[in-house]
Amino acid sequence: MSDPEVKTTTKVEDLVKTKIKEAMEKRRVSTTETTTYDIASDTYVAETPEGPVRTRPELKPSQIYFSDLFKELWIVDREDFGVTMFKHMATDYPWDERIASFVPSINPAYVIDKDLAANVLRAWELNERVLCYGPTGAGKSSLIEQLCARTGRPFVRVNCTGDMDTSMIFGQLTAKEGSTIWVDGAVTEAVRYGAVFAWDEWDVTPPEISMGLQWLLEDEGKLFLKEMPGSTKDKQIVPHEHFRIVAIGNTQGQGDETGAHAGTNVQNSATLDRFGTAIYVDYLEASIEEKMLTNRWPTTITTKTAKELVKLANLIRNGYKASQFNLTMSPRSLFSICNKVSFGMSLRAAFSLVYLNKLNDTQRKVADELFTKIYGNKEI
Repeated sequence: MSDPEVKTTTKVEDLVKTKIKEAMEKRRVSTTETTTYDIASDTYVAETPEGPVRTRPELKPSQIYFSDLFKELWIVDREDFGVTMFKHMATDYPWDERIASFVPSINPAYVIDKDLAANVLRAWELNERVLCYGPTGAGKSSLIEQLCARTGRPFVRVNCTGDMDTSMIFGQLTAKEGSTIWVDGAVTEAVRYGAVFAWDEWDVTPPEISMGLQWLLEDEGKLFLKEMPGSTKDKQIVPHEHFRIVAIGNTQGQGDETGAHAGTNVQNSATLDRFGTAIYVDYLEASIEEKMLTNRWPTTITTKTAKELVKLANLIRNGYKASQFNLTMSPRSLFSICNKVSFGMSLRAAFSLVYLNKLNDTQRKVADELFTKIYGNKEI
C-alpha cells in the first residue's frame, strides 16, 4: 500500500473513531439529562445508565412540596412530592360552614415524624384509604389531626364503641317543629363536605357497622344511607373531592393476641383489603419524644430531664412487651407527669400518681426499681 493510501486509511479510521466517541458521549449526556413524564406515577423521571430515577414532580395548583411544608425534615428529591394546601394561600379554601370550624390549630410543640407524615400525605394525594394502627398513646390520632392542621383540612373524629349504633356514623330521622327531618351523622357530613374522617378505635366498631362503609371504602365508592327517606338515588352520597378517611386503632383489624386491647373485633377481610395504605405508628424515637417534651414545657423540662423521662418510659415499654407490666407508659403519661411537675409537684410524686398507682403490688415494686435505676434514691 502506497503512503498516500496509508494516510487516507488512517484519516478515515481516525474520523470513524472520533464519530463513535462523539456518538457515545452524546448518548451518555442525553441519557443522564433526558426527562420524560410517566403517566402511571404522575411524575417526571430522568433516564440514566442505571435506569429511570424519580425527580420532583411538577406541582399542581394549590400544592407545595412536602419538603417546603416541613422545612425541618430532610427529604431527598426523588422522595419529594406535592401536598395540596387549603390554607396559607392567597385565599383559604371555602369550606362549607358546617365543617369549616373543624380545621384544627397547629400545635407548635408537636414534633412531626417525617416518614409517618410522608406516608399519610402521599396517600391523601392519591385519594387512598388509610389505616393507622399501633400501641396505645403512640400519637396516632394527634398525627392525623396535626397533618390536617398543617394543610388546612377539616378533621372530624369519632371514637367508636362496641355498643354504638348506626345513627352516630350515618345519621337518623329526628322530630323537629312537628315534622320529621334527616340529620346527617359524622361520616355523612365528612363525605358531603370534604373533611378528613378519623374513624378512631375502628377495631372496636361492630363489624355490621363497618360493613356499611364497604362501598365508601372502594375506589370511586359512594356512601349509601339505607335509613334515609327517599329514592335509591337520594340515598347515594357521592363523596366530596377532598373527602378522606383514616381508620385508627390499636390493631390492624385481625384481632388482639396480646390481651391488652379488650373489646377489639376481628374485622372483615374485605374491609381490610380496601385500605390502600396501612401504617404502623410506634412510639416516637427518643430524640423526637425528648424534643416534644422540651418544646411543650421549655421553662420546666430541661434537656437532661427529658432524656431521663424518655429513658424511663422506654424501660417500662420494654417491660410491657416482655409481660412484666400490664400497663405501658405512653407519651400521654409523660405529658401528664411533666404537667404536674410544671405545677410544682415533685417528679417522684407525679410518677406515682400517673403510673405507679395503676399497678398491682408486684409490678409497682418493679417500676419503682426502674425509677431508682434512673434517678437514684435522691428526692426529686
